[in-house]
Amino acid sequence: MSNRLEEINDQLNIANDQFKNDFLVIENFNKQKKHFLKSLSNDRKQKKISNEDYAFYKKTAIQIFKQDLSYLNNNLNADLVKLQAKYQECLTANNQAVKQKQRKFYQITPKTFTIIALILIPICMVIGLLLNYLLVAPINFSDKNSIIGFSISMFIIAVDLIFLFYICRNSTKKMMLDSYNNAAKIMPIGFIANFCDVLGIGSFATNTNLLKVTKSIKDDKTIPGTLNTGMAISNLFTGCLFIGAVQVEVTTLVPFIVCAVIGSFIGSRIVNKVNTRVVQLIMGVILAGTAIIMLMTVKGIALLPSGDLKGVFAIWWKFIIGCLGFIILGIFMSFGVGLYAPAMAIISLLGIDFLVVFPIMTVSAGLTMHVNGYRYSKNNNYLPKTSFCMTLGGIIGVIASFSLIFVGLGKGLGVSTSDIKAIFQWISVPVISYASFLLLRGYFKAHKKLKNQPKPKVVSNPILNIDYNNFNNFVTNWSTNLLK
Repeated sequence: MSNRLEEINDQLNIANDQFKNDFLVIENFNKQKKHFLKSLSNDRKQKKISNEDYAFYKKTAIQIFKQDLSYLNNNLNADLVKLQAKYQECLTANNQAVKQKQRKFYQITPKTFTIIALILIPICMVIGLLLNYLLVAPINFSDKNSIIGFSISMFIIAVDLIFLFYICRNSTKKMMLDSYNNAAKIMPIGFIANFCDVLGIGSFATNTNLLKVTKSIKDDKTIPGTLNTGMAISNLFTGCLFIGAVQVEVTTLVPFIVCAVIGSFIGSRIVNKVNTRVVQLIMGVILAGTAIIMLMTVKGIALLPSGDLKGVFAIWWKFIIGCLGFIILGIFMSFGVGLYAPAMAIISLLGIDFLVVFPIMTVSAGLTMHVNGYRYSKNNNYLPKTSFCMTLGGIIGVIASFSLIFVGLGKGLGVSTSDIKAIFQWISVPVISYASFLLLRGYFKAHKKLKNQPKPKVVSNPILNIDYNNFNNFVTNWSTNLLK
């Protein structure tokens, strides 16, 4: 049995490599397709072809590329089916070996993972909503803000459940890609990161460090996709709970969230056109100054007054500054700058009650993660099993942390809202300071590295010499060569 299991594992690795190679071929094909169309556009600009001919040639080329890309996708799907079958065979052989006491641990099948997720996550959501709307902040049906807030929470739940069905359908099909990770190791990582996330510490840095310490990540390129996919549901659900627990004006909450999401879309389009080091330097300096100001407002020091506004819609200049600020924060998220610390800074500087930042920043970050998570999963630039297990552990971490603060301390021990606010403020000061330190350190490291290394030679693909007299055959042969 042991030899047979090793043989199956070797076959699984071969199938896995073939599947990954299929993705690389498709990625290269798409890059070269863009290069071909760029060459076509250059010929039009240089008047080698007319605008009418350009439109015809472009349409013809795209049709040929579409056919070849369909062929590549069919190969990919066929290899995925083979990989799934081999992975299932490996799981069966492993679990049989456990029964024969040749292996120690059972391995959970993708189908079982799906069943666990579809039961566990909705149950956790129901528990969180009951705690929130029965104990922490009961709904006041005579208050318009309370009803709107509850409606937003239900919308968030719907978005989370849609994404849950998506990852159950998509990620479980690809769990063999990171089958070396096991749930017993990854779920606690998701739990710890999201427990800290509710406290405003943030989950990205915590997750990244824990994944690296436990050697759960083999390729750093998969970290952003794994974190965005794995933390999307739990992060947005945190925002759902904060909307109920923290009093905030809807006229401030919704615009700030929308601005952050708009900013993230803008950032994704300009991320390659702006110097990341400049962004790091500016944000690092701003956060350092903000940390000092916030330290002067916390309970016990209080050299400066702490904000108590629930919103700034009525103060037009603060509202405009806030909207512009969250658009900028959304843009900066595309450069790897976390949303939490800068959002805390903006809210505090606008004189808004510090607790108001939590529903704004968690919902903003959560919605952005859903969009990014979908994009990363479609491009297969993530670890499916790892992100799935992080989701399972993360949703439990959210419930545990929220219950500790708002139910245990707030309702159980009678800690006042002002004292809970003070706890979050004391946590936020070192968080913002550390974020500032990381940004400035990243800037100076990159600056030093750039200063000491020679300027790289810019290598670009040569412009193609397209044969327009025999265009169809030229494109067909050129595209066929990419399939090899």
